[in-house]
Amino acid sequence: MDRILLIHPDPKATDKLTFLLQHSGFQVPTAVDADQALAEISRTEPDVIVMAEAIANKGQNGDEPCIRIRQRCQTPIIILGQDEHESAGVHFLNSGADTYIPSPLNPRLLLAWARSLLRPRDLQRHQARCTQDFGRQRMHT
Repeated sequence: MDRILLIHPDPKATDKLTFLLQHSGFQVPTAVDADQALAEISRTEPDVIVMAEAIANKGQNGDEPCIRIRQRCQTPIIILGQDEHESAGVHFLNSGADTYIPSPLNPRLLLAWARSLLRPRDLQRHQARCTQDFGRQRMHT
């Protein structure tokens, strides 16, 4: 089962998003800040990270959590925006996030992005399982 780490400071939003993601087939560890998120990344090795803009916008330049996560892993990061304009996410995309979902949150869009970001990893796993070595030749089954 794929794991999505949810980093959000609001307990009510965390509960709603956890419910949505769990009922869509994901395991959902949670964190309330970047420090706790880094510990969860080490402990749970998530497949995707979903981070509230309120967390992502911390630090001197407003990008510290994304940079700290990128220093540790290459797990895809989705930022849940506080702004209705997609252009507000440019800063986060430039600091390591993979996508920015503007407010108000569209749950179907969040799920579509999560699945989309998992697709290349799933393809690599499938190819690894389907490739068998036969001496110098490789056979794809």
